[in-house]
Amino acid sequence: MSKAKPPPLSKRAKRPRRKPGISWWTWMVAGVLIAGLSAFSLVYLFYSTRAGWIDINVVKHMPKASILYDDQGRPFSRFFDENRIALPSDKPVPKLLAEAVVATEDRRFYSHGAVDPIGILRAAVSNFIGHGSRQGGSTITQQLARNSIGRLERTYDRKILEIFFAHRIEDAYTKEQILRYYLDRIYFGQGLYGAETTAYAFFGCSTHQLNVAQCALLAGMISSPNASSPWKDIDAAKKAQGRALDRMVAAGCITQQQADQAANAPLALRPRPDFGGGFATSEVRRELEQILDPTMIQEGGLKISTTIDTHLQAAAESALAARINEIEKTKGETHPNGFGDPNTGLPDETVLEGAFFAMDPATGDIRAVVGSRDFALSEYNRAMQARRQVGSTLKPLIYATAFAAKGYCPASTIDATPFDLTASKDTVPMNDAPTTILRVNDALVTSNNYAAERMGTIVGPDLLNSYAHQCGVTTEIPPLPSSYLGACDLSLNELTGVYATFANQGVWERQHLVTRVLDDRNRVIYAYVREERRVFTPQVARQITGMLQNVLDFGTGSPVRQEYGFSPPAAGKTGTTNDYKDAWFEGFTSHLVAGAWIGYDTPREVMSGGYAAKVALPVWVNVMKQETGRYAMDDFPVPDGLEEVSVGGGLFARGERYYLTSDQRGLLDQEQATSPQEEPAQDVRSVIDRFLDIFR
Repeated sequence: MSKAKPPPLSKRAKRPRRKPGISWWTWMVAGVLIAGLSAFSLVYLFYSTRAGWIDINVVKHMPKASILYDDQGRPFSRFFDENRIALPSDKPVPKLLAEAVVATEDRRFYSHGAVDPIGILRAAVSNFIGHGSRQGGSTITQQLARNSIGRLERTYDRKILEIFFAHRIEDAYTKEQILRYYLDRIYFGQGLYGAETTAYAFFGCSTHQLNVAQCALLAGMISSPNASSPWKDIDAAKKAQGRALDRMVAAGCITQQQADQAANAPLALRPRPDFGGGFATSEVRRELEQILDPTMIQEGGLKISTTIDTHLQAAAESALAARINEIEKTKGETHPNGFGDPNTGLPDETVLEGAFFAMDPATGDIRAVVGSRDFALSEYNRAMQARRQVGSTLKPLIYATAFAAKGYCPASTIDATPFDLTASKDTVPMNDAPTTILRVNDALVTSNNYAAERMGTIVGPDLLNSYAHQCGVTTEIPPLPSSYLGACDLSLNELTGVYATFANQGVWERQHLVTRVLDDRNRVIYAYVREERRVFTPQVARQITGMLQNVLDFGTGSPVRQEYGFSPPAAGKTGTTNDYKDAWFEGFTSHLVAGAWIGYDTPREVMSGGYAAKVALPVWVNVMKQETGRYAMDDFPVPDGLEEVSVGGGLFARGERYYLTSDQRGLLDQEQATSPQEEPAQDVRSVIDRFLDIFR
């Protein structure tokens, strides 16, 4: 019997199975991720584009200081937008300095890329714990990127751009190159850019010559350059050095014993130098602006060979300031508030000032230029920019012109009869029967104004200006009788150039400061080309020199010999303007010619009885005495056709030198043979001058 099947269970209506749905939070997370990814992509695109716009060459192209070398090839100054000397390009980065900087600033520099995640994490932990000073996570490459683009502010924008540009740097350069550019660019405080600059400033040597203690000091200063400068705070500097030494030990660069020895070693620190100041430096830059493209000067890194004698420059600055101070002390003048504006460099026109200029007459090399009593308070260069009345220092040029173009010589006679020099006149009285006659030599030695004005009238303004311009004078001497007494304006360097022409046997040489310029790759980009011209014959130049020697031996310049005891062969002339407003002295030896000026910017009396022999001459002679032995001071050569003659019956009759040709000597012998001692001087004049008239 079969079993009955149980009734089937009632069937439920089947519902279609629903697929699991995506919850709202899933959509939210996805949206956030998509938005974040989009934002990241936009940020990445934005900053990578900005970083891509930056010229990668900005990393290695940086302003550099231009170095000035003196006449002996020694660096003496520099000018710069940033005071920077690059590491020597022909040598690798100094190993010891590299180890010190890497250990101190970025220990994992050689093993990470542009960014060091481990370094960032370590800095974050250290800063969170708060032990010691706060640390940054920037790598050396990031620091180089930041300094290269000039973004030093603390913002996220700067930080992100810095990271993107750092990646470009890592792709473009090797680690060695990155470290080199970093060491060249980093700021060490106190106006010093680059490790090489700082090594020379602190220790007087290249980075390749630094020891462990010195390398550690530079490395330790990087994080706080101004605060830890040894010129500012030696204790802070030693602490910075100690931190660097500890990190060098931890990195295995040195042993603890070496670190202890370095910490106790003296730094042998040099005094803080005066970078790029002074008239010599400013004049070199001014001259460069005339001969080089401005961009070459702006980029810097130039090696500039100059003609400056630093010893002579210092002596001139000291002598000029000392003499001005002496004059003021005599007058009871003081300057409690200083004597110039240190912010503008403009002078106080009520304060006594001065200038000095020296050059080699045979080459035109400028050896010293001083434009004020103190460059720090007045940068106005009175030696080359100011023009003042020159007084009797113009007289040698008048007589030289008369010798060259009118047939006169030192033994010629000239009418020195007095007349009213202050009268308003267009002509100078020329007497048929003068009551006072002087030989030209004696007229110059005594600085006789009547004779000089008459000789100037004989020469005439056109001829005088012609010879003046040939001697380098750029200004025009006015066609007035008073001009022959020096009532005309010249600069000190122009006037010194005239005397240099006499000293150089009648040949003018162009004045210059720069002889050669090398760029930052040691390529010659400028070399001085000599420029000269003959103005006077050697005979005329020597005749003028002989008379100027007599000025020092017997005339207005005699304090050089009698008071100051300066004995080497020398020639010179004083110059004093009306009311003692300007005091000049121009003089030279066989290899050096120099001029000094003292006066007020707004002309007024320098001092009561302030003749140039009292005011300006001491500056010249005190400088020259310091240069005895450094410059040859030989007898002036006598060219062919001249012979030294002693003239009897003159004002001095104490051995004054006359240099005459054989014709002039013969005429003088004839004059002396036919003229009795008691014969009036005017009769003597008629004999020699009638003969010389054929040359006028």
